[in-house]
Amino acid sequence: MVLSQTETQSDASFFAELPELSDFAEVTDPKAYADAPVSWQVVLTDVRGSTRAIESGRYRDVNALGVASIVAVCNALPNVELPYVFGGDGATLLIPRSGLAEAMSALRGISQVAKSAYDLELRTGVVPIADLAREGHAIKVARFRASPHVCLAMFAGSGFARAESYLKDPEHAERFSVHPEGDAEANLEGFECRWQPVASRKGFIVSLLIQARGTADEKAEVYRRVLNALEELSDPSDSRPVTLSGLKLRAFGGDYSSEARLRAGAASGAKYDAALDHARKKARIGRVLIGLGASAGGFDGSAYPRELVQNTDFRKFDETLRMVLDLAESEVQALEGFLEEQRQAQRLFYGVHRANAALVTCFVRSYAGNHLHFVDGANGGYALAAKQLKAQIKAD
Repeated sequence: MVLSQTETQSDASFFAELPELSDFAEVTDPKAYADAPVSWQVVLTDVRGSTRAIESGRYRDVNALGVASIVAVCNALPNVELPYVFGGDGATLLIPRSGLAEAMSALRGISQVAKSAYDLELRTGVVPIADLAREGHAIKVARFRASPHVCLAMFAGSGFARAESYLKDPEHAERFSVHPEGDAEANLEGFECRWQPVASRKGFIVSLLIQARGTADEKAEVYRRVLNALEELSDPSDSRPVTLSGLKLRAFGGDYSSEARLRAGAASGAKYDAALDHARKKARIGRVLIGLGASAGGFDGSAYPRELVQNTDFRKFDETLRMVLDLAESEVQALEGFLEEQRQAQRLFYGVHRANAALVTCFVRSYAGNHLHFVDGANGGYALAAKQLKAQIKAD
């Protein structure tokens, strides 16, 4: 990857050098965000027709493709720490212009895998931040320290919604969509999907989306009010959706098809069978090491599950507050009552989806700390919560 004439080394290390936030409540503060370099690009992916696919029972396929698009782009630019947010049926990433060719190849590759492995269409697009800036739209980023091993990106600014509108508007889609012609290679090394759905301990796994209304300061106050209400509603440590007690690797005969399809780029055949066998064997070894609390081959069966719980993205922000929480029936009712009251006061829009379990999809660069775990509600999660949120916006 070669830096362009207008792109400095400082630009390329933009996200890695941001100051870290340690308190999640800080992500609601506009002053916590820095402008992304104008030379960078916004990358967007989403599964076209995801709601229909989910409603037909394909929520795990949709979820896997959303994570896989992150893995493919990150692997294409291994020397740059990229900011990204997983949205359930897709993802948003920021990349330096110097990595555009590699990222485009990865996006074409994962789109081909979506078609060949799942018969689904993954919409992909790249929008220059410079184009958004010329229209007065900002792209801002914060860096949140989620655990000793992992920092998550938080996004703010109207540029993200504008970029998404470009891809869905026929007038602009031709320019900003990633066209199929050209190099196509998706490296999905590190993608893993081996954990059983994590059952709710309290009653429901709730996927929650909230979009505040008003000026930047008014929005910040709304989000602070929401986070305070959630803290009063349930102890944050008690509402985490993934805990040690809930983690169980799939049995040898379990369903490893999502990982196998993505790794093989096909739903059957010799490559698929090899990928399936690989996932099963690795999971069996993992179960033994975790059960014994033993270490082998760089995998610490005692430390890894604890790190996994810490390294989850169950709460994040990208101009929408996104959370996956484990709540009791009474807590869900109180939450929905509070949110509806705030909606009727024209302070926010929201979407809530209930499930009995959480899905965990993994991006493992190293079993010693450098692994991130994407969390969503089963049976639709964020994607179906977004359906409710969009209906509220449309009806307003």
